[in-house]
Amino acid sequence: MFIDEVVITTRAGKGGDGIISWRKEKYIPKWGPYGGDGGRGGNIILQATTHETTLVNFRHMKLIRAEDGERGGIKVMHGRDGKDTILDVPIGTIVTDTEDGTILADLSTQWEQFVLCEGGRGWFGNAHFCSSTRQAPNFAELGDAGEERTVKLELKLVADIALVWLPNAGKSTLIQSITNVRPKIADYAFTTLIPNLGVMEHKWRSIVVEDVPGLIEGASEWKGLGFQFLKHIERCRVIIHLLDASQGEEAIVENYTTIRSELEKWSSEMAEKEELILLSKKDIVDPEMLDEMKAYFEKKTGKKIFLSISAGAYLGIDELKDLLIERIPETKYTPPRILEDEEGYLTEQATTPESSSVKTYDLKRKTDPKRCTITRREDGDFEVTGERIEEITRMTDIRYVDGVNRVYDVMEKLGVIRKIKLLVQNDMLTGVTGFFEGEEDMPSPNVYIAGKKFSLENIIFMKWNHHAD
Repeated sequence: MFIDEVVITTRAGKGGDGIISWRKEKYIPKWGPYGGDGGRGGNIILQATTHETTLVNFRHMKLIRAEDGERGGIKVMHGRDGKDTILDVPIGTIVTDTEDGTILADLSTQWEQFVLCEGGRGWFGNAHFCSSTRQAPNFAELGDAGEERTVKLELKLVADIALVWLPNAGKSTLIQSITNVRPKIADYAFTTLIPNLGVMEHKWRSIVVEDVPGLIEGASEWKGLGFQFLKHIERCRVIIHLLDASQGEEAIVENYTTIRSELEKWSSEMAEKEELILLSKKDIVDPEMLDEMKAYFEKKTGKKIFLSISAGAYLGIDELKDLLIERIPETKYTPPRILEDEEGYLTEQATTPESSSVKTYDLKRKTDPKRCTITRREDGDFEVTGERIEEITRMTDIRYVDGVNRVYDVMEKLGVIRKIKLLVQNDMLTGVTGFFEGEEDMPSPNVYIAGKKFSLENIIFMKWNHHAD
């Protein structure tokens, strides 16, 4: 079964928890914290390979997970990192975010990898927090959750040559004659239901040839089978139009016009690709009639017919191979490089042929991790969001007082407490009602960070003189 488009949900592994442990040995005079750090969660990695030709393996996968990292151990032992989950996909797979339609990756070369979801970080045991002022930290951090993402995988086959024409024109016989592929061949339309890829070996060169299932009029408007495979032609370098000489001169002109129209409707770039026009089934047409057919076609369309062949009788096949080697230059690949743009961000140059334009992938540009946003909730409490503060809060086990106190320390250092204090003081000065009942009985709000609640009572709120002048 040929599957060229699937939607999958992936979840990277959770980081391992740090642990609380104490060194208690008979001949050690000074005991202390001894808890180890947790291991990193496994990543979800997509890898392009020639061993896969379809996305059928993902058809019934609802959720793909990576291994979680192990929790830390006693004696400051580090937990084992989770094993990465590597998903093999065919070369030519495009990864798109289902939420906003952003193209995340285009895996177009052998063994190219893309980290789809990063595993959660394993966090620290209590031994990590030991210092001259905190000699017995009684808290450890929880492992962070791994990334979860829903993406669409879309396969666009990578071939040097695409064979296109109406059904039953002899494309399958031709690709069998010049490559190593053995497609199904029969004397009726729509024999080919899936694209076939074959490799032509000739004069120490290898060229990938694709047999695209027969197009019909209206294929670009989702009619017939061809619309499913038009996208696979976008990556090819040369299009071969295989004209069925047995249909007569007027029919091949009309059919060629139909195919060209469908290609132009689908993509302007596809319509501009180099094309080679061949006459097939020359063994069943009189040579004089064949010459007249060529002249008529070239007069009506202004296009040149390069060769007349018969794949079944193996006539003109060697000449066709020579022509393809001559018209398609050898592809050379350059290794990827890490570049730096004007703003100092790193970009990776993907491995691409020298004859094509250079593609660059911008690495994730993160905002200032210490930046925090404070919003007022309907109940009068506050919601704090920010990369660093949320990360620390997620890692905090609120069962331990020392861990909670660390969150308060971070809020103080990041200016969260000061900003909330100013917001409350401004409410008092401007006479906002419904939040405070009075100066003598002034309730303090709560702060919610990453779904966890923290009270600010007895920490920052004092009696402020807010009488109007």
